[in-house]
Amino acid sequence: MLPEYPEPVRRAFARNVLRNSLLLRRGENLLVETWSGTMPWAESLVLEARLVGARPVLFVEDEATYWKGVEEAPASNLGQIGAHEWAALKASDAHVYLWGPYDTAREEALPASIRHRIMANDHEWFRLVGRSGIRSIRWDLGRSNEVWAERYGVDLAKWRSELIEGATVDPGPMRREGRGLAERLRTGKSIRITHKNGTDLTLRLAGRRPRVDDGVIDAEDVRAGNVVSVLPSGVTVVTVDEQYAEGTFFGEGAGDVAFSSTFRSQIPLGGGRWSFRNGKLTEYSYDRGGAEFRRAFKAAGPGKDRPGMISVGLNPTTTSIPLLFDQERGVLSVSIGRNSEMGGHNRGSRFVAYSSIRKATLAVDGTPVLQDGEFVPARQ
Repeated sequence: MLPEYPEPVRRAFARNVLRNSLLLRRGENLLVETWSGTMPWAESLVLEARLVGARPVLFVEDEATYWKGVEEAPASNLGQIGAHEWAALKASDAHVYLWGPYDTAREEALPASIRHRIMANDHEWFRLVGRSGIRSIRWDLGRSNEVWAERYGVDLAKWRSELIEGATVDPGPMRREGRGLAERLRTGKSIRITHKNGTDLTLRLAGRRPRVDDGVIDAEDVRAGNVVSVLPSGVTVVTVDEQYAEGTFFGEGAGDVAFSSTFRSQIPLGGGRWSFRNGKLTEYSYDRGGAEFRRAFKAAGPGKDRPGMISVGLNPTTTSIPLLFDQERGVLSVSIGRNSEMGGHNRGSRFVAYSSIRKATLAVDGTPVLQDGEFVPARQ
């Protein structure tokens, strides 16, 4: 279970989420969804919303009751969302989801058919939120547990501490650095990634607009359809030309992961080595997770071996959050596989793999924008 946290900590989190991330205003409708394990945090969000002058509504999923339902109810009754719940979401201006359930090991042990049924409405949820411009924040403290901490090789207490600290950081500096980097990636033609570990990878940009996830969902984000953010935030992402990649990339291990719809959705990896030639991944190896990666990679369809995205982290407070390692300031990440959700052209099988390194150098058209993991100011 989660430890108890002092009210001042919970209130500071709630204020930052509502005032700085969601830019919640007087008279707006706020929907807060929580699992029972994060109920105290939801209470702080409701209170802070009332102080802003917004109108909060709270939905609660009790974990014990949820698991009884999974065990006892017919499979056809799972994953059902009623019209009243859709109506509440549609009528909201802003939304906070304190993600669950806590027992992720039990969730992963469910048959794939049951997991898919439970998640059957995810696509409709994203479609509705995007179409209606509902500003939505997700926070994952309610998923942090001993099982995942061991799987991803992180200290559980530190992970939780960074989830809180990273969600209360001032987004201003992240916004300035992220937007400066995004402009250089938008106008550039080629990028080269080098590192003392032997990494030397050249990719091409495709003139696509990068996405800056700085922890704030403002009017510009809403117009662009970027209305969903996970806290802690802090990353600049751009999809690359899927037909060009030459060289090698050596991940340092922390945070490397693959997502596969065929096998277990999240595959933790470590010490990855990728070699690209003629725009495709031609060789790979891992110090950890290699067998699972190989199975998922072989089963994936066309596009699995193409470069997908690069990203640079912006958040100065995070160092070890599983699945958000790419948010750490100065961390450079590369992906292969599907990238259409971020504006790319690869709509192949639902397979994506990420590899990351600290202290890399990133040059755009021969000019460094990141030097040994530190941002290089643009020349005036």
